[in-house]
Amino acid sequence: MPSKEILLTTLLHRPYVFAFLISFLIIGFLNRGILRTFLFLTLGTTIAFLSEYSSIRNGFPYGMYHYLPEAMKGEWIVGGVPVWDSLSYSFLAYAAYETASYFYPTQDKSGWHLPILSSLLMVMIDIVVDPLAVRGGRWFLGEIFYYPTGGLYFGVPLTNFAGWLLVALCIFSSYHFIEQKIFSKPPPQRRPQLGVQFYWGILIFNFIITFWLREWVLGATGLGMQLLSIGVLKLFSKKSTDS
Repeated sequence: MPSKEILLTTLLHRPYVFAFLISFLIIGFLNRGILRTFLFLTLGTTIAFLSEYSSIRNGFPYGMYHYLPEAMKGEWIVGGVPVWDSLSYSFLAYAAYETASYFYPTQDKSGWHLPILSSLLMVMIDIVVDPLAVRGGRWFLGEIFYYPTGGLYFGVPLTNFAGWLLVALCIFSSYHFIEQKIFSKPPPQRRPQLGVQFYWGILIFNFIITFWLREWVLGATGLGMQLLSIGVLKLFSKKSTDS
């Protein structure tokens, strides 16, 4: 375990991450119960860490990129990967999963459409998040990493999004498989709309920073893609067809 000083430094430097993490836990307890929520947290963080540990060494699955440890001095870093970054995958994955579940509710536990749709929605989050992170030196994230060869999508290589899709599929497929094996009752789903609100809360947070940086084209492109994806979801959702 890291020292108290490292934990405190990480918390003070990344309060927004832990605010989203706490929100995820609260919404998760309401909608999925404690065990499912911690399963999401464990799978999301572990798979994310392994993917980043691999990518900064051999370029798989996201493409080659490098963290800058000097920009995260005193923070909790394991194997060259900031722990808070791996933790963030868990709540990003959860937000995508709840949104997919809201638009496509199902009682068919054997179906795999939910992991696939959730993976696509998680990539849609990264379409907004990663280009903004590349510009971290201009806001409070800091310049914590870089792609050596840049990228076509506002400085982000397309391999990054392919990697996110693969990692998301691993997270959701693992969750789906384990949930089938160990849970016999459906989740409580006390406040299902909170999942969608959480998804958009994450996006709005990133859009605010994007437009604050005056990255108008980046912000407009990302916003347009998000609105289009939600429009498609609403058009083809079971909620729409059943009404």
